[in-house]
Amino acid sequence: MNFYLPIAEISINIYVLLSLGVGIGFISGLFGIGGGFISSPLLILVGVPPAVAVGSTTVQVFASTSTGVINHYQKKNIDYQMGITMIIGGVFGTLTGVLFLNNLQNIGAIDNYLSSIYVVLLLGTAIFILYETAKVNIFYKNKKFKLHQHSWIHGLPFKFKYRKSKLYISILAPLFIGFGIGLLTGFTGIGGGFILIPCMIYLLGMTTISVIGTSLFNITIISLISLFLQIAINQNVDFVLAIMLIISSSLGAAIASRVIEKLDQENLKVLFGVLLIIIASFLLYELFRTPNNLYRIDYV
Repeated sequence: MNFYLPIAEISINIYVLLSLGVGIGFISGLFGIGGGFISSPLLILVGVPPAVAVGSTTVQVFASTSTGVINHYQKKNIDYQMGITMIIGGVFGTLTGVLFLNNLQNIGAIDNYLSSIYVVLLLGTAIFILYETAKVNIFYKNKKFKLHQHSWIHGLPFKFKYRKSKLYISILAPLFIGFGIGLLTGFTGIGGGFILIPCMIYLLGMTTISVIGTSLFNITIISLISLFLQIAINQNVDFVLAIMLIISSSLGAAIASRVIEKLDQENLKVLFGVLLIIIASFLLYELFRTPNNLYRIDYV
C-alpha cells in the first residue's frame, strides 16, 4: 500500500516507511545516538528528495531530544551558561547551513553534495569508533589514562567562568563548537550529538555528568531554530513524513530498551561502526551507479 508524501511529492510504501522508522528508533536506542544521524541517509536511499529528508529529519531530532532535556532539567544536569554560549554560535551556524542548502537546491547540485557529505561523516565516525574500540581493548586494556588534558584551547583569550562545569576557558571555544554543530544541523539535518559530546569532553574538559544534558539542551534549541529556518527559507519540511517517523521510531526505541541490557557494549560499538560503513557503501553506490534515465527532458 502506497502513501503519498505531499512535500516530498512522492508515493512510498507505508510498510517500508514504518519499518524504516522502527529501524531508526531501534538503532538509536540500541547505540545511544540521535536518530537524525542515520535517518537522513536512509530516507535518501528509499527515494525521499535530499532537501526534504534534511528538513523532515530536523523535526524528528527536535522531538527526540526535547524529551531528554526535560529529564535532565529535572535532574539539574544542564550547564545553561555553556549551553547558551554554544546556542549563540549555533544560530549563526544554522543560518549559514540553511542558506547553503538553499543555494545548492537552486543550482540543482544538492543530491551529490549531501550524499558525499553523509558518506564522509558516516565513514569518519565508523573509523573513529572502530579505532577507539580497538585501542582501548588492545593497548589500554590494563592501563589507566587521563581523560581530560589541557590543550591549546585553554590558552585562548576572552576567558569566562562556567560555574556549573567548573571551567575557566575562552568563550571563543564553545562559540566555534556551537557554530559547527549549527552548520551541521542546518545543512544536513543531523543533530550533531555524536560530534558535540566528544568536543565537550575532550576539548572543553567538561565533566561527564553535565555533558549529556547540556548537549541535549543545545541540540533541542538549535534544531527548533533550524526547523523554523527550513520552513521559511527552503519549504522542505514534510510533517506527514516526520510524524510517521516519530511515532514508528518511538516503537523501535522502546524495543531497543528491552534488549540493550542483554548485549555486550563493546560488541555494540563494533556493530555500530560496521552498520555505518554499510550505509555509507550504499550511498557511494548510488553516487556512482549509472542513472536509469541518462537523458530526460521535462516539459512545463
